[in-house]
Formats: sequence, structure tokens, C-alpha cells
Amino acid sequence: MNRIVALAWGAAALVMAFWAVSIALGPKGDASGWLMALAFGIAAAICVWRTWREWKAAETQGAGPLEPMANPQRPPESETVYPGAWRGPDIPLETQIDALKEAGLLMAPGRSIEELLTSWPRAAYESDPYLLLLVMFGSEVESEPWGRFFCERGLNFDMECLVERGDYVRAFTQVLRITGQPDLATQLSDDFAGPGRRGEIDKETARITYTMNGRPRTIIARINNDWADPDALAAFMSDIETTIADGRHFWAADNGQAAVLFFLTDSEAARINALRDDILQRYVAA
Repeated sequence: MNRIVALAWGAAALVMAFWAVSIALGPKGDASGWLMALAFGIAAAICVWRTWREWKAAETQGAGPLEPMANPQRPPESETVYPGAWRGPDIPLETQIDALKEAGLLMAPGRSIEELLTSWPRAAYESDPYLLLLVMFGSEVESEPWGRFFCERGLNFDMECLVERGDYVRAFTQVLRITGQPDLATQLSDDFAGPGRRGEIDKETARITYTMNGRPRTIIARINNDWADPDALAAFMSDIETTIADGRHFWAADNGQAAVLFFLTDSEAARINALRDDILQRYVAA
């Protein structure tokens, strides 16, 4: 295609050159004749340049793309590489489970690799090691009977979890579950209004109340459609950490709009982060 275009520009160059020569050699009444000859000459020069450019482009395309030189010291990068992506070798799923067990995170009794594989193929776990497994350690088995978590110390907390009154209670109850002290907070209630008649939230805030260590508590949560207020969640977690006060803290792995929460000692979190750099971060600022 480029050579056809080049030939068209070449024809145009010949026409422009013909007119430039004809005007230059023909009779002229004044200086404007020379200006016209100069203009056609410039146009002819431009057409010649475009002819050369299109012809060279055609030669480059015909040669085909250059093959990159192989670098035996650097494996080819995946097309799905993103900041923070795993760039090491695949790690067997069994190795990951054993490593997390050594760090303090055990699969719940009765859970199995076969159940993990009902959610994701083995290759997905092994090509993105520890992150996907941690997500599943905060999740339920995706088959009946429902309500069976893969790890008793993990919770995949979906921030987009509010639909009706009582949803904060249900969410905070799951947070208590992973501490091993599910009855730490009693009389837990919320007045989240949920969607109004026009599909809008009725109030700007929700009031969450509970009793912890014999003292009543109140948290005011901002309402943002069906999103939980991260500050309200952090306040509840901070209250738990302060009340239990045994050196454990809430740590989280990023899962998009969700946070995969674990209640761990700093040494446990450090051992997990040694498996994959900074995969866990403190949820409540120290």
C-alpha cells in the first residue's frame, strides 16, 4: 500500500515540476509569475520528499519486524505483569499450605485441598503464591453445607456489604470470630437504615452500639451507599486490640474492594511477609 501512495506522490511531483518549469520559461507580465513558479517548485519538492518517505516505509514493512535478542539470564515476563505481581517461580500448593502452617495459619479441621480446587485451579494458586491462598483462608467453601471457613483465623471482609439494618452486626460478628473470642462484644446492634423508597440511603450516619469488657461503646459510621465505613471498622478493631491486649493485631492482605483480615502476632505476620514481601499490612495504624 505504501508503494502505491509513493507512486501517487511521484506523479504529483512531476505535475508540480512541469508547471514550475512552464511558468518559469513562459512569458510573465510581472513578478507574480516568478512567485507562481517558485510556489510550484516548492510543491514539487514536497511531493518528492513524500515519495521518498512512503517508498522507504514500504521497504521497512516488507522486511518484517526484528526479532528481539534472547537474554538467557532473564525469563520472559508475563503479559499480565502488574505492580506487585509475583515474578518468581511457581510454588506448589502443598508447599504454600505447609509454609503458612509454620507461620501460624492453619487450615480449619476438615478442610482440604480438593475444596480449595473447587474455587480456583491449582495453576492459579501456584502462579500467584500465598496471595490467592490467603484470600481463600478468609473465605468459605463454595459448596454446601455453607458457612465452612477454610481458616478459623481469616476473614475476607467485603467493604461493599451493607444492605439492611443488622448488616454491621453481622460483619462485626465475623471480625470477632477470627479473634477466637466471639463473645468479646455483647449487645451488638446498629441502626443502619438501608435503601430508602427511591433507592437512596435515608441517613448520613449509622449508630453502632455494643458492650465490651463491661463498658458500653458507640461508633458513628458514615453512610456511603452500601459501603462499610473503614474508619468505623478500624475503631472496632482498635477496641478489640486494646481489650485483648495479648500482642495480636489485625493484619490485612489486599483483595480489591475487600480486605482479607487476620488476627496475628507481629512475629506471625513477619513470617508470612517473609514468604512474599509485605503481603500483609497492619489494618489499624500502630
